Amino acid sequence: MQRIDIVGGVFRDILFYGDVHANEVLEMPGGTGYNVFAGLRALGVDAVFHGVAGYDSPIEEVIKMEGERTGIFVCRNENEVLAVHRGANLHPWPKRMESKLLFATLECGGDYFLQNAKKMKQAGGIVIVDPSPVFEWKPAYIDFCDVILPNEKEFHLMFDTVPENKPVFLKRGANGGSYLYNSRKINQTIAEEGDFPLGCGDAFDVAVLYGLINHLVVEKILNMAVNVGEKASLSRGSSAAVVQAVRALLQA
Repeated sequence: MQRIDIVGGVFRDILFYGDVHANEVLEMPGGTGYNVFAGLRALGVDAVFHGVAGYDSPIEEVIKMEGERTGIFVCRNENEVLAVHRGANLHPWPKRMESKLLFATLECGGDYFLQNAKKMKQAGGIVIVDPSPVFEWKPAYIDFCDVILPNEKEFHLMFDTVPENKPVFLKRGANGGSYLYNSRKINQTIAEEGDFPLGCGDAFDVAVLYGLINHLVVEKILNMAVNVGEKASLSRGSSAAVVQAVRALLQA
């Protein structure tokens, strides 16, 4: 199976459930970059993660930065985001790309994304981007992207910068997902919407990457991505929900 490089964020996710006096608090590794890495590894994909954590991180598979704290993401009931601090994510430590396939987010800053995307394209590789956080996106980045995985809000903000000949796997939340390419559009709805949306988009990304790596047709990839995202919405947690959802792929 093809190796893949992943450039993105790693956070300490602190998740509160309930009201001010939360009846449950979960803490686990998170960030789209890390969640996608964890999901692909759970599927047996040879993934290399380039995320940066701080000295306080217990995660073994990441670079540790002395003098920096791991980024923090805090939310209530997986809907209300209370705080995001990118911390060590904004102090990336460049590593050599190990493959000809890059999945990247903008969590480490747009300039760092561009640096790695250029390297991958110069080496003849493929770049797949989840443009989150979208405020880091610049129109010039599109020239270094082969496939884009935005949600509806991100795609709306990027729309004028994305030509029709760039394949887009669009995350549409409760409405499922779509595949857009030239004049072609494929829609896939979900059967059930769960109460825990935090890991859904990242699980969607994992399924798209897994499908592309295994050269599946786009109809199959979209169906799989929407179903896995739906599965993630039924479980609390970020990385934990992603891993649990994608492991269902192995049982299908």
